Amino acid sequence: MASPIIKLEEQLSDVRSNQIAYKLTVHNPSADPISILELQPNVPVGGQLLDVTDNDSAEDFSKKSSLIDELNILLNNFLWVESEDFRANLVATQTQAYKSMFSFNGMLKAYTSIIIRRNVFERQIRSQINSFQYKITSGDDARNAYATWLGANGPSFKSPSHNQEGIRVLFRAKLTQLETVESRLQENMKGGSGLTSIEPGSDFSATYVLKFDRALLEPKKYQVGFSVRYKSTGSDAPRSISVATNVQISPSPLSMSTVAIVSAIFGAMLRGSLDGNVNKFDELVRSAITGQIFLGPIVALIFFNIYEHTSLGKELTLSISWRSALLIGALCGLAQDRILTALTALIGA
Repeated sequence: MASPIIKLEEQLSDVRSNQIAYKLTVHNPSADPISILELQPNVPVGGQLLDVTDNDSAEDFSKKSSLIDELNILLNNFLWVESEDFRANLVATQTQAYKSMFSFNGMLKAYTSIIIRRNVFERQIRSQINSFQYKITSGDDARNAYATWLGANGPSFKSPSHNQEGIRVLFRAKLTQLETVESRLQENMKGGSGLTSIEPGSDFSATYVLKFDRALLEPKKYQVGFSVRYKSTGSDAPRSISVATNVQISPSPLSMSTVAIVSAIFGAMLRGSLDGNVNKFDELVRSAITGQIFLGPIVALIFFNIYEHTSLGKELTLSISWRSALLIGALCGLAQDRILTALTALIGA
């Protein structure tokens, strides 16, 4: 029996966006139907699954993840209000984390991490703070948290000023939702029925929308994968296939625009130094007073954010990074008239 064919397609590609939609298609080329038992997206660190469409069970996985996040927030809010020990220990943990960040010995390392690898640094600080907190990852964890802290047998938080009955009720209601979703997912797995059945020669597809963290100055690379566990007709042993793709996310738009603007100012200053005037400083002051020096940075701000759609941008073939922002900013400062002509041609004026 031929194995199913799995294909991953990026939808509506945008090189400057940090949100990407992927269409996953599973084709059954065999003469017998197959059952999809599980379809698991492998989201990398720094990525977040935002939405799933075209598949009820896949949506249940997404809903389960959202409910778990909400239960974690409710539990931490409840403990913060009700438990003085929790507040004291959490504040102490946060204080220690930020003390280490701003200590004399760690200052250089901290600022280097902030500038070069901001997201890595943030995760390090967050992990220190989260180490004190209870993390809910499943319905069993949520039930254990409810029994330990929020339920009737939990610790007695009876202060009249700390009435958190509303959080208890909401936590219990969301826990019930989570139990329903998990029960539905488990029911789909029983008896090999799986998520769905694919008839011979037919396709099954689901669309996933993912969001990725950006780096500050350089493009950030991720690998996104999907694993499909299936079972063929007449076979008791499930099999698995997978597909993966690489994605490159452009750096922070704000930091890139800032680099382009600063570079354009230097480009304008360099152009002024080549004009042959005797008093360069007076010329620079005159340019600043008249506002001429700001024309290049304004053009750089506009052109850098749309340059790949212009004929000049297509000739440059630069990836979006601090280097392209530096080059384009300098060119806008040096040759702002030509860049203005390219922008005029873009709008058809």
